[in-house]
Amino acid sequence: MPNDTLSSCIIDLRKYWSGLNSNTIIRCREVLTRLAATSISEHWLAELHERRAAATELYRDSEQGFILLAHVEPYDLYRDPHNHGNGWVFYALQYGEVQMSTYGAVGGEGAEGQLISRGAYIMTPGECSVFLPGDIHDTRCVSEYSLMFRLTSCDFSEEKRRGRLQKYNTAKQCPD
Repeated sequence: MPNDTLSSCIIDLRKYWSGLNSNTIIRCREVLTRLAATSISEHWLAELHERRAAATELYRDSEQGFILLAHVEPYDLYRDPHNHGNGWVFYALQYGEVQMSTYGAVGGEGAEGQLISRGAYIMTPGECSVFLPGDIHDTRCVSEYSLMFRLTSCDFSEEKRRGRLQKYNTAKQCPD
């Protein structure tokens, strides 16, 4: 029997993971929302807050391929618009606030297209966002720091290596 929230959530993620479908999205989002509500009194979470490492791998499933990571980002860190190629991702905020913007690309192939904003929102602790294959988004930490759990469908370094993960040049885009 697991003795902490992280262990319990990993068991549930393994149970509910069945590839890209609505049930996986709904059930894993529920699990990640529970993980994001974990009390800082749990040692593993207190350690993440204390160390504030940019990225920590919490679990890698060798059978199903998903990876659970913790990311800590400082105030005003901005990640340019990007997608995750054929991969998909959940972001569950545990601490702080992060501005997420979403985009559509028009008039060009891949990263050559013009980005059109679909809007922005502020994620607060306990919220979980999902980005499916090809969804374009950016992030900006708008608090002192943020701690976010990121559940990825695969190793995104492979998506990048194969040229499927696209980063968009914001200098070419229309001004706000």
